[in-house]
Amino acid sequence: MSNSSGMSQSDSVIPGAPVAEADAPESGRAELRRAAFLRAAREVFLEFGYDQANMAEIVRRAGGSLSTLYAQFGGKKGLFEAMIDSRVGQLTEQMQVELAAHAPLRDGLRRIGEDFLTRSMQPDSVDVLRLMVAQAKKFPEMAAQWTTRGPEAVRKALGIYLKDRVEAGEIKIANTEIAAVVFFDLLRSRLQMRALLNPSYVATEQDIRDTVDRAVKVFIGGIGELG
Repeated sequence: MSNSSGMSQSDSVIPGAPVAEADAPESGRAELRRAAFLRAAREVFLEFGYDQANMAEIVRRAGGSLSTLYAQFGGKKGLFEAMIDSRVGQLTEQMQVELAAHAPLRDGLRRIGEDFLTRSMQPDSVDVLRLMVAQAKKFPEMAAQWTTRGPEAVRKALGIYLKDRVEAGEIKIANTEIAAVVFFDLLRSRLQMRALLNPSYVATEQDIRDTVDRAVKVFIGGIGELG
């Protein structure tokens, strides 16, 4: 018998696929399956590129079934977007913590900067950026989705924290989203470019701390000059 996506019940489940969530409650199983699909999708997209990424291969690595994958994400495009959104959630987590705590600007930016730069300099994060640059010309819509759902969403999250600090009277910033762009540019430019051009380069904790300290000092000392 075939389902609505044209797959038979016999071929929708990958034989021998792991089912790690078998003993979890239904809601927990769904979350575990989703997380496994996203991890496998990241691996497959990075290994094969967007156009050659195969949904069956993602299921083979994650376990579960093609029907479940399609039900959760709707297809390759939806899966790619969900992968980006998941990563954005990780990158903005520290910003949410500092916002909720109304953390003082210097301390908050230092913690945000170290968390963001540490995650951004992980090899798979650098590989994602390489993938986007390599495939942007062939898949401009994909690159546009990544920009909107990724970097722009992260900048907006930092902008909200900066607005909180403006409203607290701690600093004067006319445009908090532009200020967020400036801060991230100060953070990333040197280390990220080095990692992109030299795959063997791995930033040390000291590299990250020094870069964040410089970025915070320059940002706080000069951001008001933007008007």
